[in-house]
Amino acid sequence: MTDILRNTPLSAVGAVALDTETTGLDTKSARIVEIGAVAFGGVEKHFQSLVDPGVPIPDASAAIHGITTAMVRDSPPFATVWPEADAFLGDNLLIGHSLGFDLAILERECARAGLAWRDRVWLDTRFLAILLNARLPNFSLGALGDWLGVAVDANHRAIGDAQATISVFRAMTPRLRDMGIHTVGEAMSACGRLERMNDELARAGWAEPPRSGAAGPQAFSGERVDTYPYRHRAGDLMSAPPIFLHGAARLSDALDLMANRRVSSLFIGDAGASAGEAGIITERDVLRAIAAKGRDALDGPVSDVASRPIAGVPEGAYAYRAIGRMARLNIRHLAVIDESTGRIAGALSQRDLLRLRAAAAVVLGDDVDNAEDEAALGRAWAKLPAMARALAGEGLPAAEVASVIARELGALTRRAAMLAEQAMAAGGEGAAPCPYAVLVLGSAGRGESLLAMDQDNAVIFSNGEPDGPEDRWFAALGRRMCAMLHAVGVPLCKGGVMASEPAFRGSVASWRARMSTWVGRSNPQDMLNVDIVFDARTVHGDPALAAGLLADFRKAAQASPAFLKLMVASHGDGAAPIGFFGKLKGGDDGRIDLKKHVISRTVAAARVLALRHGVEAGPTAARLRGVEAKGIGSAADMSALQDGFALAQDLLLRAQLADIAVGMKPGTSAPLSAMSATEQARLKTAIQQLANLDDIVREALY
Repeated sequence: MTDILRNTPLSAVGAVALDTETTGLDTKSARIVEIGAVAFGGVEKHFQSLVDPGVPIPDASAAIHGITTAMVRDSPPFATVWPEADAFLGDNLLIGHSLGFDLAILERECARAGLAWRDRVWLDTRFLAILLNARLPNFSLGALGDWLGVAVDANHRAIGDAQATISVFRAMTPRLRDMGIHTVGEAMSACGRLERMNDELARAGWAEPPRSGAAGPQAFSGERVDTYPYRHRAGDLMSAPPIFLHGAARLSDALDLMANRRVSSLFIGDAGASAGEAGIITERDVLRAIAAKGRDALDGPVSDVASRPIAGVPEGAYAYRAIGRMARLNIRHLAVIDESTGRIAGALSQRDLLRLRAAAAVVLGDDVDNAEDEAALGRAWAKLPAMARALAGEGLPAAEVASVIARELGALTRRAAMLAEQAMAAGGEGAAPCPYAVLVLGSAGRGESLLAMDQDNAVIFSNGEPDGPEDRWFAALGRRMCAMLHAVGVPLCKGGVMASEPAFRGSVASWRARMSTWVGRSNPQDMLNVDIVFDARTVHGDPALAAGLLADFRKAAQASPAFLKLMVASHGDGAAPIGFFGKLKGGDDGRIDLKKHVISRTVAAARVLALRHGVEAGPTAARLRGVEAKGIGSAADMSALQDGFALAQDLLLRAQLADIAVGMKPGTSAPLSAMSATEQARLKTAIQQLANLDDIVREALY
């Protein structure tokens, strides 16, 4: 099973529902009389065929499914039907009800016919129902339909039962998500732990559900991934400053300017224009105009040839996003956009990206920004762990992988906000009542997200009172956006740091009043969530709304030693996980919480020091380097904090990828047993260094 399928949300997965009808219930002797399958999660397709079993169909079996010996007399045998059915099933996830029975019979039929059999990835709705409520009196499809409140036509014919299985499966997915089973891998792992059921199936000769960690093709197996597109951003590769030409200029002027400046594109409009205001003209546009009109085209205005709107990527976007966008739009040039102003900062051409030879391996591509609905967004997001595994396997440090994840989390939040806004407009709730900005906070804002993330987001709008019409519109937007993020795999924040909540939604004036209260009259309870606002990054809407507000917030904090001290105190020191004999000590599960003992404390220290000393860099390591460069604190202390933080990130990413591979939710801890003696020694040193963190920070504050 690939990483991508393993991490696909159940609500977004493309799968095939499979059912068979047979001559009996004994897997050793029963024969197939009908195969039915329905592909869903995309374009719905059907496969159905009666099968001549080569033996009479018992009356008792015919009474159940209605298929008699006479009905199948002219039907093809299994050996003829199966290759077509096998091709229809493909490598898709299979869904079925008591599917272990069907698969066991199919495997025996293949053996009788001398056909190859291959194990598949599958889920059984009966098992899923047991996970949801083991005390149900009846687990038939009809009974499950009644329990779930969905109409099913379980008529004991293969296609009808396959359709009923889809209805039951879809009704189960939100309930499974609510109990913490969100992805295909997590569902497989949970089913695999139903040992009593698996034992009963084995005794009955049924196929046992595969476990999430079962052998199967791995993403990028045997393929080297070029990490260049994940280490370099559009701003690193663009041609800058951008070259503008007024729209009234002649096409010949554009051709001369391109030749003189040795560029293959020009922006059309006033210098400093935004992407929405300008157009673009390329060498190919000039050639097409000449081909259509001859030399006369050169005397025409460039505005007649320019393309609008301009496709672009943010300056901080990684090169893989530019590759994906060019491929999707079939273009060769992009504008690079300054994220703080929305203006064009430079140009990026396909020529600039020729060195990126592994474009085929860029699975993240542009899928998130191109998702048209929640399901497509979930399928796009499922690719992220696969890419994280591939990049880690190529030796990319966890800090760089985390930066890629953070950019994608920002893009995911942006797309969810856009889809939510579209849904509100389509539902009659109207367009946004005023300009607004959606922000990601915390690790996503700093560029340090790993795979055990939850939602930290906020919304700022230009004007409106609490619970006024504007606020109510943005409350609805926040609820839709956050629900969508939760559905595709980014859980709701337990602390309520989300745009759906009043404390993280408001007008510019409301936010100013709120921030003034935090700095001037804050208490320890406020600090639990306030500090991550300092790590905010705008991902959608008007960046200017947040820029000035956040700048003033940082200045106010910088000038308030009492507030900064409270920020330091709010993270506490906690008991170091070191035992009596000086060895690292894990919990009952043998794991150590790296976020609690290393990452969070280092992040908090770096944030406070950066605020106090005016260091603008976002990532924790960059903040510590910035403080060190100003001669603040001990160079040895700052270096040790950076080393310990990097080690904890590397260990945690490795643990999260291992957990995902076996269907576990990634968390904030790592097993000590998976660490080498050297890694354990280094981690112990880092934790001991943090025992003096409060003293280090207080000394460096002044």
